[in-house]
Amino acid sequence: MLVVAILAVAAMAFAQTPFETQRATAVQHAGFSMEADEHDMAVRHLGHVLNCIAGEGGEGFDASWGHPCAGQGEGLLNDLAGQAHADDLGAVLRAAHGLAMAGVEEDSLAAVQAAAAGVRALLLVIEERGG
Repeated sequence: MLVVAILAVAAMAFAQTPFETQRATAVQHAGFSMEADEHDMAVRHLGHVLNCIAGEGGEGFDASWGHPCAGQGEGLLNDLAGQAHADDLGAVLRAAHGLAMAGVEEDSLAAVQAAAAGVRALLLVIEERGG
């Protein structure tokens, strides 16, 4: 019995909210964009990040890039409301969204990678602040 109780508590401690899961996926794909060797691949991964932030039907969402956050939540912007410090973190998340939208339009690999680095940094700020 004690082992079952301990495992249940441990599972709850490691359970992530949909917001946290989507944020982690977006951070991962921002990293993939930063490390891409080709412009199209960098844009695709930054597009994944944008799709995770916007959610299906959100501003900038483009299904042609793929949606690695599908089934994880409704998009970071939509799921922010339930997070601690949501009011404080909204501006940071909106900045990440805007930067991702600008980045996928860039013509050079370096510019897309720089945008991805900025978006990743902003998403990590949200993580550090408990969102």
